[in-house]
Amino acid sequence: MPFQKLLVIRVLRPDRITIAVDNFTRKVLPKGNEYVDCDSTNSFQQILSSSYSESSPTTPIYFILSPGADPVKDVEILARANGMDPLKQLHSVALGQG
Repeated sequence: MPFQKLLVIRVLRPDRITIAVDNFTRKVLPKGNEYVDCDSTNSFQQILSSSYSESSPTTPIYFILSPGADPVKDVEILARANGMDPLKQLHSVALGQG
């Protein structure tokens, strides 16, 4: 039911989806507050690196972005730092704007 509520908000009030996803994450996911609240002393690279260390092939990383945000360069830097070739081993899919 909470996810269905997100779908309705997305259709009827897209301007409120950011807050709705925040609330959904806090209430539905285990330790949801930890995913939403960040330590402001950490840089985006540090947070991304920490997320990567907690991910696995069966636990991917998803980015829910606001307009104008583009983490691709930072993800490529992280890939290179971990010995990967971003052009061959990184697969990104843009799901917005058609």
